[in-house]
Amino acid sequence: MLDLGWAELVFLAVLALLVVGPRDLPKLAHGMGKLWSRARRMYRDSLSSLHKLETEMHLASQPDQRQQPSYYDLLPEHVRQAMEQAEPSRDAEHNQQVQAMYQEAMAEVMEKHGPKPDSAKSAVEAQT
Repeated sequence: MLDLGWAELVFLAVLALLVVGPRDLPKLAHGMGKLWSRARRMYRDSLSSLHKLETEMHLASQPDQRQQPSYYDLLPEHVRQAMEQAEPSRDAEHNQQVQAMYQEAMAEVMEKHGPKPDSAKSAVEAQT
């Protein structure tokens, strides 16, 4: 309790009996009980307030996730451009333009570098 042994508690009880008297001793005990409960309540409230303050300080010290940049924004520029070119956009008109450009480019490549039917036949005939 307060590191008081039985001998100290008996001594305090006898001293209180002599100082206060037998008639007022129950009133004194009742008052001391109220004082003790009020002190415990104040301690519990202050402890609760400290825990609440600690929680609020912890939340305030953490960065706000809504204001953080997305992982996409942290990528290098050339990686973002490659991703934008590889993934279709949400705009249908833009997708059609990209698809048309792709088809034109593929047609040009096939025209310049594609196998020609006459040259393929002559290459096979030359080998035989």
